[in-house]
Amino acid sequence: MLSVTKFWVWLSIVCPPDTAWQVYRHFGSPEKAYFADTAEYQAVEGLTARQIAQMEDRTTATQRVEQILADCDRLGVHISTWQDADYPERLRNIYTPPMVLYLLGRPLRLEEECAIAMAGSRRCSAYGRSMAEKFSRDLTRQGALVVTGMAPGCDEAALIGAMRAGGPAAALLPGGVDVPFVDNAYYRQLYRDVSSLGTLISTYPPGTANDHAHFRFRNPVLTGLCVVTFCIEAPARSGVLQVAACAHDQQRTVYTIPANLTSTSAAGTNALLCSGLALPVMSVEDLLLPYRESYTRLTTAPSAAPKRKTPPPKSAVTEPEQTAQFTAPKAEKSPASEVETAPSQQKKVDSGEKSDYIDLRKSRATFTDDEQAVLLALQAGEKSAEELTAETGVPSARVLAALTLLTLRGYVEELSGGRFKTELRVK
Repeated sequence: MLSVTKFWVWLSIVCPPDTAWQVYRHFGSPEKAYFADTAEYQAVEGLTARQIAQMEDRTTATQRVEQILADCDRLGVHISTWQDADYPERLRNIYTPPMVLYLLGRPLRLEEECAIAMAGSRRCSAYGRSMAEKFSRDLTRQGALVVTGMAPGCDEAALIGAMRAGGPAAALLPGGVDVPFVDNAYYRQLYRDVSSLGTLISTYPPGTANDHAHFRFRNPVLTGLCVVTFCIEAPARSGVLQVAACAHDQQRTVYTIPANLTSTSAAGTNALLCSGLALPVMSVEDLLLPYRESYTRLTTAPSAAPKRKTPPPKSAVTEPEQTAQFTAPKAEKSPASEVETAPSQQKKVDSGEKSDYIDLRKSRATFTDDEQAVLLALQAGEKSAEELTAETGVPSARVLAALTLLTLRGYVEELSGGRFKTELRVK
């Protein structure tokens, strides 16, 4: 005998979403649908002969459900069904909500969060990528929850930005929560990092391959989970424009950032602005101001904070302490006094000849183990975060944290295209 949760899982896998809700409305519950006979199935509008056969093959379907439940238990995946109290309330109001959600990571009360759906092109420009990371980082620091996908490009940059701010973030996937969108070591680690700081969400059970066709159903779920949709950058033909259309159907406001009119990678989002289908965003406050009174977790707007009469000294470093949440062991963090003295050390090294080296073995008070590994890897030339992760063996979350701190302290320079270099010579 199936439990109530299993009946929901059963109905969600034997029919596509639209048809599954037709079945639910006809019978009133997944359990009644499970025990129905052929004549009752034939009376359901929209059910095909093949779908009826799948529903009648209860042995195969039940084995599949048991396998899904076993996989979820093994992986630590939480199942939230339409009838459960932790099912996101916002999703109940969209046209075709998912019957079942599979969640891996920290439990998030999504309906209590000022959730911002962020979407952007996979083949984004350096500008689009930097804006995705910057806005995501700033939104997270001010208490908003970034919800995005897991594809390369703007999605990936948005997740990195949120994690650099200490998280959390949520990623909605077109496949199982255990199936990386790109199957390599970097993305497998990125999945682990996101699930440790936030939540991976899917409407498909574990083991489901990422399929382009799944985006048709995933996109309205993405916008439905959030209070507002932020389209970073998209060409004239892009799935990002479908995300914007879903947001409009759900009466969510769509925002985007202005871009160069000659940029083909932003032709679609520029068109949203020209047509009035999106509002322009110049700062994080443009996104958050309408929602500050509704979500107490949002921090005070920067414009409301007391203004400094004099700028802080150049040697002051204020951001690493915030980013340090994204660094793994606390023992590896540099003491504040060491961070403050770093600029003067960097100036001395940069002014020297290329033959001047710093012995990292004698500089453990200045550089963490992760920072040393990154600096050593950069001696051979500029590299991306993905290349550094593969070369050093350090998890991507810690590589990104090390890069952030090294950049802020002046030891590493971030180049266009998400690449990094250092002029510091170490051994």
